[in-house]
Amino acid sequence: MSLSGSADLVPNFQYSHIGLRVLSFVKMRLLPTLAVCCAYLSAFEDGTKVDNNVVQIVEVVNAPGATRTIPGGETNRVLIALDTGTIQRNYADGRRSHQHWGKGQALWIRAGESYTGENIGSAPMRFVEIELKKQAPLTPAARNHDLDPVAIDPKHNVLLLENEQVRVFRSWREAGATEKMHEHTGAGRVAVLLTDLDANVRVTDGSTSALRALSGDVLWSGTVTHATTNLGSKKFAMVVVEVK
Repeated sequence: MSLSGSADLVPNFQYSHIGLRVLSFVKMRLLPTLAVCCAYLSAFEDGTKVDNNVVQIVEVVNAPGATRTIPGGETNRVLIALDTGTIQRNYADGRRSHQHWGKGQALWIRAGESYTGENIGSAPMRFVEIELKKQAPLTPAARNHDLDPVAIDPKHNVLLLENEQVRVFRSWREAGATEKMHEHTGAGRVAVLLTDLDANVRVTDGSTSALRALSGDVLWSGTVTHATTNLGSKKFAMVVVEVK
C-alpha cells in the first residue's frame, strides 16, 4: 500500500463533499508518535475538502445525463474514479470521444485542457479530484531505491502514471499480510481508498497505531516512512498519488 497510496465547474455539476470523508485524528485514534512522524490526515470534519498549500481535493458526483465543463485552468489535476461508467467528452470544435472508466482508474488533466464531460450511463459516477497548487519542482526529491514501494514490491504497487509532478500507483495487500517498510518522498501523498481498511501501521521507531477507514475515504500526509499490516478479512486496495 502505500498508505502510507481537476478545474472550475459549471453549476449543473454536483459536488458531494459529504461523500468525501477526510478522517480526523480523533476518528483514526492515532498514537502521538504517528501523528508527529507521519502527519497522516488533515483534521477536517466530514463534508470539508482537503485544502492545504500543496493540494485541494474534492469528491465530485456526476449524475446520469449531467455535464461538467473543464475550461482549462492554470493548474494540473489528477482525477480518480470511484465507480465504473462512461463519460462522453465534447470539445469546442465539435469532436466527441467516449471515456470508459474503471474503479480506481486515474487520469492526468494538464493545465489548459478544456472540454465538457457528460455522464452517458444510467448510474451516478463519483470521482476524487486532486488539484495541484504548485508547479513541478526543478529537482524532485531523491528516492532511496531500497525504500521505494514501486521498486521493492511491484506486485502490490502497480504504476498507473508518472510525470514531472506526480507518481500515481495502485496499492493493495492481502488479508493478514504486511508490506515492506517504505517511504513516500516529495511534497506529500494522497491515498484514495477503494475498499474499507482495517490496518496496523508501524513507523521507523517501532511504534504502531491502528488505522480504520472506509472505501472512498481520502488520506493525506507529508513525507513518511512506514509499513502497514492488513488486519481485515479481505484484501484492501487504494490509489496513491505522490506529489513531487
